[in-house]
Amino acid sequence: MKLLRALSTFALSLAILISAGCQSASTTSGDAAAGAKVLRVGVTSSLAPMAFKQGGELVGLEVEAARELGKQLGRPVQFVEVKWEDQIPALLAGRTDIIMSSMTITPERRMRVAFSNPYLRVGQMMLIKRSDGSQYSLGVPPVLPGTVGVLKGTVGEFYVQREFSSSDRRAFGTAADAVSALLAGRINSFISDASIIWYQAALHESDGLGVVPRQLTNETLGWAVRPNDAELLKQANDFIAARQANGSLNAMIKRWLPLAN
Repeated sequence: MKLLRALSTFALSLAILISAGCQSASTTSGDAAAGAKVLRVGVTSSLAPMAFKQGGELVGLEVEAARELGKQLGRPVQFVEVKWEDQIPALLAGRTDIIMSSMTITPERRMRVAFSNPYLRVGQMMLIKRSDGSQYSLGVPPVLPGTVGVLKGTVGEFYVQREFSSSDRRAFGTAADAVSALLAGRINSFISDASIIWYQAALHESDGLGVVPRQLTNETLGWAVRPNDAELLKQANDFIAARQANGSLNAMIKRWLPLAN
C-alpha cells in the first residue's frame, strides 16, 4: 500500500507539472543576451522525466536545468536531440557543447569526457508486473526470471551483463518500447535508472506495473563536456554549487522526481 501511495503521489505530481505547461520548450532561450554564443545541449528525448517530449515540446529535469544554466551564463540554449549511444561521439566531434541527459558518471566515460560534479544520486531499479511481485519477496535472485529488458548502451545494460550474465537479456532503444514489451509479456522485467522506472510505474499503475522496492546500485549523475573545455566545466560546477547552496536545485529535482532522496 505504501508503494501504491508513493506511485499515486508521483503520478499526481507529474500531472500537475504537465498541466501547468512546465517551462516553454522552445529550442532556444529568448532571455539570453543578444549575440551571445549559443550553448548546444545534447539531450536524448526518450528519458522521461529527465528529458522527453510533451505535446511536441521538450520538457524534463535536464531541460529545465539547461535553460537555467543558459540564463546564468547569458547564453541562448539550443537543444540538440541525439541518440543515446551517439551522445559522447557528438560531443567530441563538436556537434554539442555539453551533455545534459541523465548520464551516469563512470570511470570508463571519464576516460573520454570531463564530468561536472554530481548533481543527483540515483541507481538501477526493476519494473515488473505487480502480479509477479512474489518472485522478489526475498530479494532479487541471482538468475532473473524470464527475460529482462534494458536500454541499449546504458549503465543498466552493463549492470545486467555483469551481475546477471546467465539471465536472458533484451536491449531496447527507448523506455516506452521496453514497457510495451513488458505489458505484452515479451519480457518479464525492465531494469533502468530509478528516475525512469518510477516514472513508468506511475504512468502505468492502472496497467498493473510496479517497482521492486530495492535500489540495485548506487550511482551519481553529472553533465559532460569535452576534456579541454575547462571554462564550461567550471561554469557548470559553479552553477551546481550555487543552486545547491540556495536550495533551488533540490526544488527543481523534487518537482520532477518527488521520490528522490
